[in-house]
Amino acid sequence: MPSFLFAPPNLMQPFLIQTVVAIAALGTLCGCATTSKKPTVASVPTEDGQAAPLTKEETEKRIEALARFAAGVSGELREQSDEALEHFQRSVLADPANEPLAIDVARRLLRKKEFDKAIEVLEKSAARPEASGFVDALLGIAYLQSGKHDQAIASSRKAITKLPRALIGYQNLAQIYLQTKRPKEALMVLDEAAALPSPELPLLLELGEAYRSHVASQPRDFELVKPKLMSVLDTVIKLQPKSQSLIFRLAELLSFAGEYKRSAELYVKLLERFPNQALLRNRIVELYLKANDLKAAQTQLDALVREQPTNPLAHYFLGAIAAEQRDWDKAAEYYQRTIQLNEGAKQDFEPVYYDLAGVYISKDKPAEGLKILEKARAKFKNNFLLEFYSGLAHGRLKDHAASIKHLTAAELLARRDEPERLTPLFYFQVGTAYERHKDFKQAEFYFRESLKLAPDFAEALNYLGYMWAERGENLSEARVMIAKALKLEPENAAFLDSMAWVLFKLNQPAEALEYQLKALKYQKEPDATLHDHLGDIYAALKQHDKARDQWKHALTIEPSEAIQQKLKAASQPSP
Repeated sequence: MPSFLFAPPNLMQPFLIQTVVAIAALGTLCGCATTSKKPTVASVPTEDGQAAPLTKEETEKRIEALARFAAGVSGELREQSDEALEHFQRSVLADPANEPLAIDVARRLLRKKEFDKAIEVLEKSAARPEASGFVDALLGIAYLQSGKHDQAIASSRKAITKLPRALIGYQNLAQIYLQTKRPKEALMVLDEAAALPSPELPLLLELGEAYRSHVASQPRDFELVKPKLMSVLDTVIKLQPKSQSLIFRLAELLSFAGEYKRSAELYVKLLERFPNQALLRNRIVELYLKANDLKAAQTQLDALVREQPTNPLAHYFLGAIAAEQRDWDKAAEYYQRTIQLNEGAKQDFEPVYYDLAGVYISKDKPAEGLKILEKARAKFKNNFLLEFYSGLAHGRLKDHAASIKHLTAAELLARRDEPERLTPLFYFQVGTAYERHKDFKQAEFYFRESLKLAPDFAEALNYLGYMWAERGENLSEARVMIAKALKLEPENAAFLDSMAWVLFKLNQPAEALEYQLKALKYQKEPDATLHDHLGDIYAALKQHDKARDQWKHALTIEPSEAIQQKLKAASQPSP
């Protein structure tokens, strides 16, 4: 049952006062009942304001209700909650007009899963002409929990009729439809609430939260719900909420809708009013990072570091921003500082170890990365990231057997604990490890696994195609794959080189030359392989002087015994 439902004010204090007064009057009522022959001994107000006398039976019920209530209060004071609840329940059944008590008793019974008793109490209270919509709404929940879906819907509709400007009935009815696997009807109920004329600000926020609850239950409806939610939130923004709690709720709903920057801006305004709330600044940073507004995030983090220089989380986020900007030295500095500041904490901050290892690998310092990973291995339970980064580090060290060992361990851990980690990029990394280890069949398997998940993964298409071209295998399929990669990235020098090479292997040097010249045009840094391939293509075209020039140029970029042998062979006179 939703926690926001049916929270009447504290019942005990006013009822204690009423009980004292009632008990004092109890003797008078009883005396009148036993000495008078008339059927009535007291009166209650009627709709026209006139007093209507109570019958003898009504008076006895009222007395029983008061007595039961007094006994319930006594049970509460003696901390006998079950006994107290039984007395309160009988009090309500004797006098169902005591609506706050009826709601409280029903809520307690529902928590104890005593649905039939809760329904009995609520049905009695709801049968009164003057019963409020809150009773009907709670009765709807009680019916739902006992599996009486039709009655649940009817009671919730009755609540909406009585409280058309309150969201409680709509929320309950929407929840009933969701729990009975009718999400379209649930959304229609919320849309019905959204159509209310001139809704007040609290109702709009509750409606936004109801839309969020709908998506939590039906994630596939997010794109359908988002414009409805944003329409509600735009209205809230126009109403300019002032209180901190309302602004907080609005900001969180904007974040849920993916409007991270707008959410962050609301929090910034709150921070201006309440400048000493570090947690608020943390949330702002998180939102700006989600919005990919690194400049704004860094501004907030710099302020946070000034305010709290020993805050490890601030340094961690600054490291993440530096890493995103590929400033590896600064990222490493911030991550190292995070680890230092977190030393001695009850719970070590595990992610920073893997992030720092990743930075060292990116800096081409894999041995340093492995040192950090060994520290993590001594502190934390073995997991996917630990094995994955270990595999990458060993790969950079050209220890491909060790790399495969750790990547295989990462795969097994992911299959057991985190299958979402088995991404196209992961399979691609495993494929490259096997290719460098000269296990080409396994490499092909993992590249194909990557492409199953992401058919347009250009790097995987090119890598597999080039691997085949190098080995003179599957050349037709290799050409198709590389062509697909080039269609995705037509100015990628590596892809152009791959296409030239597969055409060269297919004995089409003239066509290969066109692609190889384009590859050189688009290369970002001098690459010996591109000039070596161009030399081979010129040699196949009998343009030997140009071939020798390209091989010589390749050697100025990177030494190669194989290219030296080509030059030596090309310099010898033909027999």
